[in-house]
Amino acid sequence: FFSSFFHDFLSHGKVKSFLVQERVSESRSRRQWSSSLEVQSPGHDAKREELVCLATMAFLLRAAVSQLSRTTSGAQPAAALRCMAAAPFAQRMGSVRGIADEAKDTKEEFLAKWNEVAPSTLDPPSFASEFLEKSADPPADGAPVPSKLTFSFYLPHEKPYSSAEVDMVLVPAITGDFGVMPGHVPTAAQLRPGVLTVQEDEGTSKKFFVSSGFAFVHSDSTADVCAVEAFPVEDLDAATVEAGLADYTAKLASATSGGDDYEAAAAQIGVEVYSAMNAAITDNK
Repeated sequence: FFSSFFHDFLSHGKVKSFLVQERVSESRSRRQWSSSLEVQSPGHDAKREELVCLATMAFLLRAAVSQLSRTTSGAQPAAALRCMAAAPFAQRMGSVRGIADEAKDTKEEFLAKWNEVAPSTLDPPSFASEFLEKSADPPADGAPVPSKLTFSFYLPHEKPYSSAEVDMVLVPAITGDFGVMPGHVPTAAQLRPGVLTVQEDEGTSKKFFVSSGFAFVHSDSTADVCAVEAFPVEDLDAATVEAGLADYTAKLASATSGGDDYEAAAAQIGVEVYSAMNAAITDNK
């Protein structure tokens, strides 16, 4: 990355001319500095080469920073491009227009600014919206509430539910458990270690123990849950959970009495997680 970065940066015409001017203007001082190295450290070529290399790197970095502060057009490094192109986005965040129109406009402005300053060898960036499925338009005021909740459940290694129609989802949030049914108000909640219950239909439900994550409820009777890790409750082993709870309880007592705040906090997390798993196993019997 850095090799490509400096190659694109140094190959730009304005940067090259700037570096030449800087090199000429500082050639005398650098020659004096090199001569002083020879006087101070005669015969130590390895040390001299290392110092000269460091001085050259410092010179290039200083020149790069100076050029970025002076130049307002022309090819720029990728980091500077993103900062410059993001400026219209930051300025428009306070707009009172709709979020969808705002996102579309800022994307177009970003790409327009990108095309003005980006080198031809640098592809335009991708946007998160390009990887999302197109969602339906939000329901109009007074529209009937759907009979089913459209639910998606995401894990790093699998997707247990993908736009599945269910009756209700019970979510364990840090602010308290809550149920999500069709017509629920838009909500974003952080998950706590606990049981996520998916009631697919009357008499059929599945329970997952989730470690952490987030739940998102949308105005169109859809909901998404993104968990760091989750397993069916029936897959939890009671003996292993009890042993883990006892181990972390002992660690918490030891760390608290020893005054080790870090170990006490880590042990407290373990106690909370294993206690939640133990409660999930008990409730599932």
